[in-house]
Amino acid sequence: MLEKRSRMQVLAADAPSGSGELLIMNDLPVYKRGRNKIQEAIEEAEQKKRKNKIKNRISAAKSRARSQEHTRFPEEKVEQLRNENALLKKLLSLVRDLMFLLGNCSS
Repeated sequence: MLEKRSRMQVLAADAPSGSGELLIMNDLPVYKRGRNKIQEAIEEAEQKKRKNKIKNRISAAKSRARSQEHTRFPEEKVEQLRNENALLKKLLSLVRDLMFLLGNCSS
């Protein structure tokens, strides 16, 4: 039926007249006759391009989500460590005050 030939030119004279067969010229589909078939080929190429754009958008969104996940975890860990550090500083201050008070009471 339709035969694709890579990097070869098929001359219109080789196809039977009025056949509307697909001719390959420099890897681009060219139809000898029939505007509908040309339009179908154009629409098919546009549909393929739209499909690839959609796939690319989905892939980019997944990539951004992975990147955000990698940055979110360290940020949460830093916040947790800051809170823990502040709590330990308060505890240390209380212990020092208690030791000072106990030191003054025993003398």
